[in-house]
Amino acid sequence: MKLVVLANREPIRRVGERYEVALGGLAAALYPAIRARGGVWVAWGPGGLDERIALSRLVVRRVPISERRVAGYYQGYANQALWPLFHLFLKHFRVKRGWWRDYRVVNAAFAEAALEEGGRDALYWVHDYHLSLAPALLREAGARCIGVFWHIPWPPREVLAVLPEAEALVRGLLGADLIGFHTPDYVERFLEAARAWLGARVTEDGVWVGRRFVRVAAFPIGVDVAGLEAARSRVADRAAAIRAAYPGRRILVGADRLDYTKGIPERIRGYRRFLEKYPEWAERVVFLQLTAPSREAVPAYRGLKSQLLRLARATERRYPEAFVHRYAVLSRDELLAHFAAAEFALVTPLRDGMNLVAMEYALVSEGLPLLSRFAGAARYLKGALLVNPYDPEGLADALAEALTLSETERKARRAELLASVKGLDVGNWAEGFLEALSG
Repeated sequence: MKLVVLANREPIRRVGERYEVALGGLAAALYPAIRARGGVWVAWGPGGLDERIALSRLVVRRVPISERRVAGYYQGYANQALWPLFHLFLKHFRVKRGWWRDYRVVNAAFAEAALEEGGRDALYWVHDYHLSLAPALLREAGARCIGVFWHIPWPPREVLAVLPEAEALVRGLLGADLIGFHTPDYVERFLEAARAWLGARVTEDGVWVGRRFVRVAAFPIGVDVAGLEAARSRVADRAAAIRAAYPGRRILVGADRLDYTKGIPERIRGYRRFLEKYPEWAERVVFLQLTAPSREAVPAYRGLKSQLLRLARATERRYPEAFVHRYAVLSRDELLAHFAAAEFALVTPLRDGMNLVAMEYALVSEGLPLLSRFAGAARYLKGALLVNPYDPEGLADALAEALTLSETERKARRAELLASVKGLDVGNWAEGFLEALSG
């Protein structure tokens, strides 16, 4: 059965006069499944292009979206309404009726393009909050096998109620046969939403929509274990050079794209509190915070950038040898080399659907992550050191404790961590979801 993936971002990049598969993020998980079955990836066409790009065992169908629609669908509804609300950041939540109209139009365009490619008998897999209406649109047009994976948190009912279109989103997703979330908590919240907004009959593993049963389950995503283990040797020399640049210092790393959900200012404040409370470490550690620019067209992100850069500069002035901030897009290998060089990673989002950084770090380094208890990954990564990023005093103490762990405890935690990460291999995640959908 042909597999048709619907996702906002396309899995290719242009190299000279040709395109090649860009195996990062979601593409790394789904490309093997598409290659095995043959299939199509339906994505937003940059520059408003409507075209098909054929690669080996993969066709990319670009959906044309005008700049005006992008402003409403993506920069507006997706990133200023759904993203902040579903991560519980109501202070950044904005809503405009025009954004909702653009969102509906784009979801319809995705569904239409997907059906042109797959017909009624394809297996459709819809991804994330950009396309919550597409499952019902596919169902109405006659598609018979539809799955959805929701990559961000699902909020409590009281928070979802803030969204004027909450019922329409829930109905849209329930066009699917299978809806996947990262954690059982998100599953329970979605089931509660289906009961509250639709009055649907709900069981512990799904929702009845008339005579049709929609299964809802947790499918925790992971990372490309084999690929990251291979990368470890590839970046070893660069990692050694990074360590050599900070002689006599134990290296800590944080790596994020610019986003208020990632807790970067809170992390820096926690680190500053650590140096204030434990001054003996000021000449023995260095914290490298790597921040990639993101969504700077959205007002909340511009404000965050200004706040972050001011805080980072002040911290560098106060602790010039113990803190480094880089605001830049780094290559994949450069990022992994920093992971490999660091003894600890500070992975402290204020809210995250899953979080793959802690898993990537675990596979390329010898260290341990200090992981926010508000990331979905905290439920699954045994051996990680769980922290509360809202509590700078607690983060300071946790960091001091981490730096003084005995070798025996470090090894025990590393063993638990690696077992957890390898058990969440992304290839197994993709195949497990597709098997549940088509079985």
